Amino acid sequence: MRDRRFDYLYEQQKQPVKAYVLDRFAEELAGELAAWPPPFVEWVSEELRARWAAGAAERPRDDVLRFALELARLDLLREFEEVDRRLSAEAHRLQTDAERAALHLLVRLVTEKCLGLKEYAAGIRIRREDLAAMLDGVERRLFRVTLA
Repeated sequence: MRDRRFDYLYEQQKQPVKAYVLDRFAEELAGELAAWPPPFVEWVSEELRARWAAGAAERPRDDVLRFALELARLDLLREFEEVDRRLSAEAHRLQTDAERAALHLLVRLVTEKCLGLKEYAAGIRIRREDLAAMLDGVERRLFRVTLA
């Protein structure tokens, strides 16, 4: 008699390690961003924490969060001129000083977390382009649209 308890393991699809790590990281990062304020204690100095305290006080609007993900994507791709252009052209999206502070904190958090993963998982050779593409998965998880 054959033991069928583990048949589901044979039906699992193979997934490359890099894709699996990036998928799990996107899930974790989306969870951190959804819970406000995000955990930024370990990477922000006391001076910066005092400077940008208004941004951590309340959860920013979804538009600010999307804008932060766009800027983080550009920052990871080293498109610094485009970051400057977007900041000047789309400053109207930020309505208060608290939103400006939250934008700064979010871009910094996402960029630092992504580069930390790149450094930590050097064996699977994650590129900046992979991290930028992974941010699409973070955005999909944060802004799921469900139709009733």
